[in-house]
Amino acid sequence: MLTYTPKPVTAVPRTNEYPWLLLLLVLIWLWPGVFQHDLWKPGELGVMQAVEEAAKHPRWLPTLYGEPYFGVSPVYIHTAAFFRRLLSPWLTDAYSAARFASVLFSSIGLLGAGMAGYRFLGRHHGRSVVLILIGSIGLLPIAHFLGAHSPTFAGVGLAMWGYAIAPRQAVFGAVWLALGATLVSQSAGFAAALLLLLAGSLQFMFAPWRTPRYFASHLGAWCMTLPLLTLYPLALFLTAPSEFSVYLQQHLFGSYGGTRQVQAAFQLGYYATHSLWFAFPAWPLAVWTLSRKHQSGSRVQTWVLSYLVLFGLFLAFNPERNQDLLVLVLPPLALLGAAQLDRLRRGAAAFLNWFGGAVFGAAALFLWIGFVAMNYGIPAKLASRAIYFSPYYTPATNTAHIAAALLFTVMWLVAVTRKRIRGRQAITNWAAGITLAWALLMTLFLPWIDAAKSYRPPIQQLRQSQSAVLQRIAAREECVSISPQHFEARHAWQQYAALPYQTEPGRCRYIFAQYNPQQTRPEHTVLWEGARPRSKTEHLVLLQR
Repeated sequence: MLTYTPKPVTAVPRTNEYPWLLLLLVLIWLWPGVFQHDLWKPGELGVMQAVEEAAKHPRWLPTLYGEPYFGVSPVYIHTAAFFRRLLSPWLTDAYSAARFASVLFSSIGLLGAGMAGYRFLGRHHGRSVVLILIGSIGLLPIAHFLGAHSPTFAGVGLAMWGYAIAPRQAVFGAVWLALGATLVSQSAGFAAALLLLLAGSLQFMFAPWRTPRYFASHLGAWCMTLPLLTLYPLALFLTAPSEFSVYLQQHLFGSYGGTRQVQAAFQLGYYATHSLWFAFPAWPLAVWTLSRKHQSGSRVQTWVLSYLVLFGLFLAFNPERNQDLLVLVLPPLALLGAAQLDRLRRGAAAFLNWFGGAVFGAAALFLWIGFVAMNYGIPAKLASRAIYFSPYYTPATNTAHIAAALLFTVMWLVAVTRKRIRGRQAITNWAAGITLAWALLMTLFLPWIDAAKSYRPPIQQLRQSQSAVLQRIAAREECVSISPQHFEARHAWQQYAALPYQTEPGRCRYIFAQYNPQQTRPEHTVLWEGARPRSKTEHLVLLQR
């Protein structure tokens, strides 16, 4: 008699897990790029101005040069203002202190996504989700610089955690989901928040989710979220009716606009192209998970696919081209990628490990050679290129930075030389490689990058060449006017010249302005002209009538 013997399921080899190593890697990943540099374009200038105004004149509605500022979540602005007041100047500078808001929200996002992996997939998988996230290039600027989208990342992470525990812990699931949706609404608009909840409503189409406890949790999430979403517009309506009208008509739906005009444009190509690097290696691992038959129909797969369909449409028709919006889909991709990471074929894991070792090893070697070149002139050709791209840089070495860079390099070498590489070890090495490259860039190259991206060097040149004029302006014997439309000029003057100015045209003898030399020329006498290195379309000028 013939009988069928099912193929035995191959057990996943046990691996030694050390939670403190993951925590150490996350801490190492978080701090480079936060400290000891000026504000960098494009995102930090306006955010920091709003933070400073919130710190000096506490009002719940953020302002930018006195005008209502809807570009960044009020929660983020006031959190950054809190850290600025708490840590500056006794512990760190104002810019670094404000960036702690991004660190905080990014940590919340990593925690939420990690807990979602643990609750959705089981023990050890939460670590895999976190490793995939910190190994994604696109998350680096969001987590380390001033910007609008770290609250979005935190909100998606909390919502994922809420969905993961909803079938077992209905109350806590509803709370985390409501908080996550509220954060997303503040940073990405009402439409994104409602889609986040709608992704959960679609789960009633699938058997694993049709349980009384999940129904109660999801209903509770809707009941808590909708009132929370109305708090901000209601407070705006009661305290500032004119600002409420602007918000309602132009900003209610985030990048899609408001009730006066809903904007849309087909941007699928843009977001699909940028996701290839922004969400790597999350998306290849997610594709691997989808290719596994026994994963089909699971709770995590149905939720992630529903979520990705909704937010794929959200991005595809988004009128704004902003790669940071891809943070909306990055955590679910990492969650799906972690589901079958331990069953990644040995050849694929070995290739990922080899590819990461080759890429980040070459990057580390280049960065060390570049550091020697820009400070000691060897090799001469590379040193000349360093001067070309950052001519304001003065060679200098920081012992603490060099020591930290050496420590990071040694730690990475120890990590990549381990034997018996499996999926989780490969993604750990990848995350360590990303951390190494970022840490070397933000230690060895930080002064060089800062000299190229900051407005401080041009203003220092202005101080040297026009010291007599600036002294008269400081003594209020003369005045200088800056047009409100010249945002970068106002920022540079206010942050680095630190002298009084007026915005009313025609009242002052001197004018500080910005212009595009390829399109126009100043109408008045040019006393000084300068720009950041390699800036061909944005020059700063001091004019005399």
